[in-house]
Amino acid sequence: MKVIIVGAGLAGLTCAKVLGERGAEVAVFEASDGVGGRVRTDEHDGFLLDRGFQVYFTSYPVSKKHLDYGALDLRAFDPGAAIHRGPESSVLSDPFRDPKALVPSLLSDAATLGDKLRTLDLAARTVRGGISAGAENGEPDTSTLQYLRAAGLSERYIDSFFRPFYGGIFLNRGLSTSSRVLRFTLRMLATGSTVVPALGMGGIPRQLASRLPEDAVSLNSPVEALLREGERVVGVRVAGEEHEADAVVVATDAPAAGTLTGEAVPEGAVGEVCLYYETDGLGSGKKILLNAKDGAFVNNAVEISNVSEKYAPPGRHLLSAVALTGLDLPDEELYRRGIEDLSRWYPGADFRPLALYRIPYGQFAQPPGIHDSLPENGTQTPGLVLAGEYTEDASINGSMLSGEKAAEAVLT
Repeated sequence: MKVIIVGAGLAGLTCAKVLGERGAEVAVFEASDGVGGRVRTDEHDGFLLDRGFQVYFTSYPVSKKHLDYGALDLRAFDPGAAIHRGPESSVLSDPFRDPKALVPSLLSDAATLGDKLRTLDLAARTVRGGISAGAENGEPDTSTLQYLRAAGLSERYIDSFFRPFYGGIFLNRGLSTSSRVLRFTLRMLATGSTVVPALGMGGIPRQLASRLPEDAVSLNSPVEALLREGERVVGVRVAGEEHEADAVVVATDAPAAGTLTGEAVPEGAVGEVCLYYETDGLGSGKKILLNAKDGAFVNNAVEISNVSEKYAPPGRHLLSAVALTGLDLPDEELYRRGIEDLSRWYPGADFRPLALYRIPYGQFAQPPGIHDSLPENGTQTPGLVLAGEYTEDASINGSMLSGEKAAEAVLT
């Protein structure tokens, strides 16, 4: 069996890996100059820059089956977060996983004692669940904000911690994202570590691609159209040349998949601006830094070279900051506004702009109820299969689960 896969993101690469392991011949056509889709890492003046702030949860149930954690040389963040409100800061963390943060967490005024106890109860309620956020059942699907309020958490705690922390995960500080995603993420945080590969998030797709035959992936090869015989998809056209196959898996983001196939896909997206600065070292440790200030521009940040020293040249330091607004602003204005917020946390520090990424389509939008209406991998069109996070949930685990399911759909 020959299968063509359109797109060398995580879903497409996972699909190709599974099909190859099952004896199929695979050919992957990728429009860009590298594998990974939205999960890529660039080298810039000796620094490693992920295309958007991304992390990996070691508890992801599906993706860990396909990855060699040892080879990725995973580097862990410290649990919890440092919460900044202008020049004031405090630490919130799990004392069982982060004993040195016990006293600072107890002293933090970002959450009451009741909030902290209710958070433990929330985590306990997520011990059992599905293999993806889309498979989280058992509780009504509301917005994350409604779910947190129903759990009895104070508004100050929600504003200080959950809006910036989950705003960085959902790319939505308003917490209008489905509570299924919150519950799944809480379980991943409680049962594993938050990490990055030592050489950047791009190490994940590179490892997947290394499991494929050397000539399986064709870069700079955008697919122009699907080939059809009657109602059946029988191949693709690339640069005017036709390539036939027994099945075609379209493993692009939702908008590109909808345009290429004509299939119904989810509409709506959330995005981010990722700003990179060189610093002289802030002493901020390995925790995520959250902006609890009303009207924040920078939502969250981390001195990523503290998590993995390989992100920066020896003796130099790299800070990654995320803004959830301002995609249409000029570069200079984005850098300036980022420095304005960060300087309130670290007065006198020098933030030297390195690079920025505008990512208008960071994830497909996930309002309450959407997961029950997402498209299946198999379509009503013979020979056509879909793969992509938008068939599961917006995460690395969801992307790779979708690739796995797409491979099974091809084989059946």
